Amino acid sequence: MKNKRIKNSILFAIVVVVLNVFEIKAQFNNLIFENDDIRIHETYLTLNSTGNIFPTIYNKGLIYASNHNRNNYKLFYSNLKSESQKFKIGSKYNLGAVAIFNNEIYFTGVTKKLSTFGTNNFTIYKGKIRDFKVKEIVQLPICNLDFSYTYPTISKDGSKMTVVTNEKGRLHLLELKRTKNNEWEKGDVVYISHPEFEIINPTYYNETTIYFASNIYDGKVTRVAYDTNENGEFLISEVEREQGSFNIYKIEKNNGIWGIPIKLDFFNSDFDELGVIFINGNSGYLTSFRYSNTDNIYYFELKN
Repeated sequence: MKNKRIKNSILFAIVVVVLNVFEIKAQFNNLIFENDDIRIHETYLTLNSTGNIFPTIYNKGLIYASNHNRNNYKLFYSNLKSESQKFKIGSKYNLGAVAIFNNEIYFTGVTKKLSTFGTNNFTIYKGKIRDFKVKEIVQLPICNLDFSYTYPTISKDGSKMTVVTNEKGRLHLLELKRTKNNEWEKGDVVYISHPEFEIINPTYYNETTIYFASNIYDGKVTRVAYDTNENGEFLISEVEREQGSFNIYKIEKNNGIWGIPIKLDFFNSDFDELGVIFINGNSGYLTSFRYSNTDNIYYFELKN
């Protein structure tokens, strides 16, 4: 009898796994692109709405920003099977993806207090999720009012968070580390960008690999600004170049040192690719402009 119960339990587990696989496949059965490296599928969002960007995996679905049938972006939750519902985060949310760990949520908003230069900057807020509502919202103390902090992403174990900031006068990816007191302190600078290029939507693949989107491009010079030194000599103070489309890049840490970004051709096209998140080692969601003259969120499967 005991052996029979064990066999039945194993059989039940196998059936559940198979059903889950079929359920996932059923959600993404409309293949719209395939090559030797990747398959890209429509999702419920691409088939039913437009202007969807910056997804975050949450509760077997996605929290994402959208301006579908509206002039500004709001956050929504989708189970990828039925109509999306508003994700109630309040007026402090301003742009970009949210980062979630357990019931913690981190997002980008604007500071209430002015910087020493008399301006409002972007900052990171922390809140707690309860029934698709965000409560107990506070600004992260580590964010300096004189600089901007955007696009938070958090590691799977919740011990690290990476943000985009201009603390050093140039946009860069800054990794934060959670202390034993559950506070955040500054860690490594992951990557410093050229002043003209943006960094958006970083996401952790694992503890040593981060994906992000950028319009990095070695285009021709379109403008040069000059200044003079104390001897009256002309010096180049600023150079502007043509910018390219947004593409997906990967950066990895080896032997404790972050390397240089690698452009991933299999994710990219001639149009903007605004970010990628992984469900597992070879599948996830890609935000792209390429298929319908609007940003939208597609499901992908890597072949290698």
